[in-house]
Amino acid sequence: MERIGRWGVGLLAGLLLTGCSSGSGPAPSAMSPLGPAVVAAPVAGAPITDSDRLRGLLLSGADLPPSFTELPDRNLDTAAAGLAPTTPAACAKILTPLATQRTGALARASVEFVGPDFAGIDIDAATYANDVVPQAFSEIQATLRGCTHYTGSDGARLIDYRLGSRTGPSAGDAETGFQVRTESDGLVLSSSVAIVQVGATLVQISVTARERVDPGVLGDLTAAQVRLLRGTR
Repeated sequence: MERIGRWGVGLLAGLLLTGCSSGSGPAPSAMSPLGPAVVAAPVAGAPITDSDRLRGLLLSGADLPPSFTELPDRNLDTAAAGLAPTTPAACAKILTPLATQRTGALARASVEFVGPDFAGIDIDAATYANDVVPQAFSEIQATLRGCTHYTGSDGARLIDYRLGSRTGPSAGDAETGFQVRTESDGLVLSSSVAIVQVGATLVQISVTARERVDPGVLGDLTAAQVRLLRGTR
């Protein structure tokens, strides 16, 4: 399972095993509706076509606090296999790598980090041909709008997912963002996500925590990732 399957199902299962209860924190607030779709900026210049080069342009453990540990690289060619089923079915793609959500990437890469108290940071990128970028960016956002509320399961355990808007400073050539609240048996995880265009590359940055994610954390990570992709670090 990818992304929300790994952080949502896996971490909620871990919380249940540790005996945490829904009474340990305040009830989650309502999710704000998603904002309008964002149009991609015009693309100029040659796109990145080497996945190893793209991987080298993602943030590393040296860019994060020492409390976060980088996980081994995954094989993104198998990303579409084994996704946890959801209702509607198309929502299984939410928070999977962008190259899984929209095929045809010329290069793809991802990195994952785990931190204290079930925190996680996921970053993935996909580069498309210049004339494909607008459609890819639009299709990814369209999937979000069809999945503002969906469900999944981990065995007999029902998992509830709700999407809402995310506010914060913009970065890159174009950016859209959202939040995901994942709940099962009264236990809640929150994910704050930015999807950013930098030239012909789309990058998705997700921060997951048991409590509401500090907007400044995602904003700082996103800005740093954009600088690295632009070579201005």
